[in-house]
Amino acid sequence: MVDLCAVIKKYYYNPHTKGSNSIKQVLQAVLKSSEFIQNKYNKSIKAIGVSSKNFKSKQVWLQKQNEEIINPYDLLPPLYENMTQDQINDTLSELENINGGGAALTAYGKIQYTDMTKQEREEISKSLKRYCELDTLAMVMIYEHLRSLVK
Repeated sequence: MVDLCAVIKKYYYNPHTKGSNSIKQVLQAVLKSSEFIQNKYNKSIKAIGVSSKNFKSKQVWLQKQNEEIINPYDLLPPLYENMTQDQINDTLSELENINGGGAALTAYGKIQYTDMTKQEREEISKSLKRYCELDTLAMVMIYEHLRSLVK
């Protein structure tokens, strides 16, 4: 077993990381730099043969806006997508979105220790699962990129 972070720190340089080795910065650098990853992930997850328990089969992770690659974390569905505005106004968690590690930790703590409706708890749980699945996919993309470099 190899620690992907250790490999990145020791052997990978990409100016698009801006000196960071965080998964989000490395992923963005890989998405900008890797033709292999761009060609693979500009299709729906169904088309590339990836299954998901948290996203629809038509989800595409590599999208562009004004010729710039959109950060996949910005493509995560909104936290309370299945609730009305009145229901959202009544939530107790005070969360807006889960698209970063800090927000994920906060959300997990809130569903553990805050008295909230079942629906709110379920919406936060779904959003956490999506965020964690994307983190896992990000590691796969980074690994695939590194593997393509050494072939």
